[in-house]
Amino acid sequence: MEQNTFTALILFSVFFGGSIAQTVPVTTYVTTPKVIEAKLGEEARFYLTYTTPDNSSEFTVSRLGANGTEEILRVVDLTVTTNANWTMAANVQTSAVDGDTRRVNVTIYQTDFVTHEGDYVAMVTGSDGAAQDLFTIRTLASPDQLSLSVSSRDVSEGTPIQFTCSGNTGRPEPVVHLLQRETYNGTNQNATFHRVLSDTSPSGSFLENGTFSLSHNFTWTPTWQDNLVEFRCDISYNIGLGTALSSAQSNQITLNVTSTKIIQIETKPQIVRYKEEDLVVVCTLNKPETLQNLFFLQLKRRSPSGTLNNVVSVTGATIQWQDQTLQNRANVTGTVASPPTAHLSMVIRKDSVQCPLDFTEYECSLSGFGTGATGAFSEITDPVKVSYTVQPMLIETPKVREAGSGVDTSQREFRNGTVIELTCTGQIGSDQNATIRWCAKTAGAPTFTGLSNAAVHSMTTSGPNCQNIRSSTVTYNITSSDIRTEFLCESGYSSQCNSGTAKQFVTISLDLTKDLPSSTTSTTPEVTTPSTTTSTTTRKVVTQGQNTGEQAESNTGLIVGAVVGGVVVLIVIILVLVYFLILRRKSAGESYNTTKASSKSSSGGSTNNQIPEIKIQPRKKTNKEVKDTEGYDNEALDEERVARTQNGARESMGLSNGHSNGVADEHVNVRM
Repeated sequence: MEQNTFTALILFSVFFGGSIAQTVPVTTYVTTPKVIEAKLGEEARFYLTYTTPDNSSEFTVSRLGANGTEEILRVVDLTVTTNANWTMAANVQTSAVDGDTRRVNVTIYQTDFVTHEGDYVAMVTGSDGAAQDLFTIRTLASPDQLSLSVSSRDVSEGTPIQFTCSGNTGRPEPVVHLLQRETYNGTNQNATFHRVLSDTSPSGSFLENGTFSLSHNFTWTPTWQDNLVEFRCDISYNIGLGTALSSAQSNQITLNVTSTKIIQIETKPQIVRYKEEDLVVVCTLNKPETLQNLFFLQLKRRSPSGTLNNVVSVTGATIQWQDQTLQNRANVTGTVASPPTAHLSMVIRKDSVQCPLDFTEYECSLSGFGTGATGAFSEITDPVKVSYTVQPMLIETPKVREAGSGVDTSQREFRNGTVIELTCTGQIGSDQNATIRWCAKTAGAPTFTGLSNAAVHSMTTSGPNCQNIRSSTVTYNITSSDIRTEFLCESGYSSQCNSGTAKQFVTISLDLTKDLPSSTTSTTPEVTTPSTTTSTTTRKVVTQGQNTGEQAESNTGLIVGAVVGGVVVLIVIILVLVYFLILRRKSAGESYNTTKASSKSSSGGSTNNQIPEIKIQPRKKTNKEVKDTEGYDNEALDEERVARTQNGARESMGLSNGHSNGVADEHVNVRM
C-alpha cells in the first residue's frame, strides 16, 4: 500500500508539473498595422505595441532601404529617442498599457514621401528573446484635373490621329485610359463612356513633391462610325487602395469624320456589353443624292474559317436570308425603295448573342444606278469589327499552402514566421491582360489595403461565356500582427480594394497553441529563445482598434481556466489509477494459493520490480470436507478451482498465463 501511494504521488507530480510547464507564458512580441496610408502634406497617426516581461527591453523601428536599414526611433523603459529627420517631423510618445505591454503613438505632422514612405521593421529585444514585425507607410495624393488634346478634330476616315492625355495624377503612379462614348445616327442616346485603350506604364515623371506628371499619347485610326463620337481620358491605380482618392477625368473631344464612300456600316455599340446589350449592325447611305435608284443592300460577316459569307439582303422591300441559323436569333428590317430612306438593319437580341461567334467582322455592299453619267454602280465598305466586353463574375475561394510544400492545406492557423502561398483562380473578363488583385485587412483595420507583395500571374486561358481565366499567387509571411487577417482576391476592380465584380475571401489566424512550451516531464518550463523573425508566446494580444484591458482579461481567463481544468482531469485520472492498483492487490491477496498454484506463479516470467506476494495458508480440512456425499476426493478439484480464479483475475486486467507480468511482479508504466 505504501508503494502504491508513492507511485500515485509520482504520477500526480509529473502530470501537474507538465500542466504548469505548458501554461508558463513567454511574452515577447510586436504588433503593427500592415499598411499605413498617408496623404502627402497631411497629418498621419498610427501606433505600435510591443510586449515583453522585463522593463529593460529595447524597442526599435528601422526603415529598410537598398543600402541597409536606418534606425528611426528607439524606446528603452518608455524613454524615446528619434533620429534627426523624425525629431522635427513627428511626435512619438509611449505609454504602458499593462504590466507587460507598451504602446508607441506616432504622429507625423506633414507626411513626406522622401522621409516617410517605405518598408519598416519594428523589433523588441528582451530577456526571453526577440520578436519583430514589418509594416509599410504608403504615401498618397489625389490627382488634379486632366486635359485631353487631339492632333486634328476634323479627319478623313482611315487617317491616324493622336490624342494626348496630360496633367498631375497625384500618387501613386497611375494607369491611363482613353474612353469613348458612341453615337448612333448622330446622337448619344444616353450612352456611357467605356475604355478603348489603356497603358499601365504611361509616359511622365515624378515631381519633387512626389506626385506624377502625366503626358501620354494614344494613337487612334478613326472610321466613319467615329463621326460625332466623344472621347476623354481618365486614370486608375493597379495597387488596391484603402483610402478613396478623388477621381480625375479630362475634357471631352468630338471628332468630325468624313468619308468618300457612299455606303457606310455602323455597329451599335462598337463594344457590346455581352449579355447586357443587343448587337446591332446597320447598312446606310452616306451620299444618297449620288444614286438614282438601288437594286439591293447586302450584309456579310466573317466566319470562324475566315471567309466573308452572305447573311441577309434586301431587294425593294423584300428581306432575303442566306444564313438560316442566324435567322432564328436575329430580327431584320430594311428597304431600298428610295435612296434617301434605304437601309438594312440587323439586331441580335442580347439573350441570343453567341460569344465569340457573333463578335467578328461585318461588311456592307450595295448595287444601284448612279445619277448623271455614273451608270451602274456598286460599292463595298471596309470590314468593321464588333468587339465585346464582359465583367468577371466567378472566382474560386483562395487556396492556401505553406511555401515549398507543393500541397494545398485546409489549415487556416499558422505560427509566427510561417511563409504561406495564397492562390486564386477565376474569371478576369474579356480583357486578356487583366489580373487578379490581392488585398488584406488585419484585426481592427477599418478597410482592405492592397498587398505590396508582387503577385505571380499565370497565362490567360479561354473559358465559357467569353470569359478569360487565369490564376494569381502571392507569398505572405505570417507575423505577430496576423491575429486574424482577412485576405481578398478580386477581379473586375477599380482603384479601391473590395470594388471587384468577382471576389472571394479567406481568413488566416495566428496559431498560439503551437507556440506553447511542450515539456511534460519537468515542473520547470523549457523556454526556447526566439529568433529575430519569430516569437514563442502565450500572449495577450493588442492590435489597433481593440481594447487592451478586455483582451488581457480574456486571455488571462483562458490560461487560468486551462490550468484548473487540466488539474481536475489529472486528479481524476490519478485517483482511478490508484483505485485499480489497490483493488488488484486486494484481489490477489484474497485468493487461496495451493502449493502447486504458487509454484506455477513463481516460475512464470520475469520477477523485475516484484511486489511481495501475500500467501494465506489453507486451514486443515476435515474428512467430511475431503469427501463429498458421493465419495469423491475434492482436493484436486479445489486446487484446480484456485488456479482458475487466479487466471480469471489476470485476464480481467489484460494479462494471461505465461506473461512476464504476473500478479506477483506486476507494475504500471504511465507515459506522459
